[in-house]
Amino acid sequence: MIGSIILKAALEKTGAKSMNLHDVDTMMKTWADDAVLIYPGNMPFSGKIAGKPMLTAFFETYMEQFPVMEFEVTNTFIDRMFSIGMTNTLATVTDIKYTNRFGKSFENTSMSILDIKNGKLVYDKDFYHDVDMLNEAWEGVDLHLLEPFLEN
Repeated sequence: MIGSIILKAALEKTGAKSMNLHDVDTMMKTWADDAVLIYPGNMPFSGKIAGKPMLTAFFETYMEQFPVMEFEVTNTFIDRMFSIGMTNTLATVTDIKYTNRFGKSFENTSMSILDIKNGKLVYDKDFYHDVDMLNEAWEGVDLHLLEPFLEN
């Protein structure tokens, strides 16, 4: 159980807190080099975002698109509660308030399924309560950081 508590605390520090601070460097230290994020929506980058370079570009783009944001983890579910190590599967529920670079504010709730191996995040699949709102929030995104990774 102590491993689960440590894992949850580490995730909150490097996940929601790093997002709120726009600290991509700290956040990326917890992702494995070959990590995968499955991101919802109808944007050019929706779907599979793979590898630390593309993930870094995605989160940097996220920070540019949403200069004001507040992530609050409201619940965490741990698959193996009595696991001792830093390998486990978690699900988090997060309330998100964000304002895009055009000044339009949004509120949404997400659920993330997270696979962690040896203390590194290897897989993250995100689900949003209101995907249409998510798409609207991303309208007008500047994709210059992501262009090298997107298929034409």
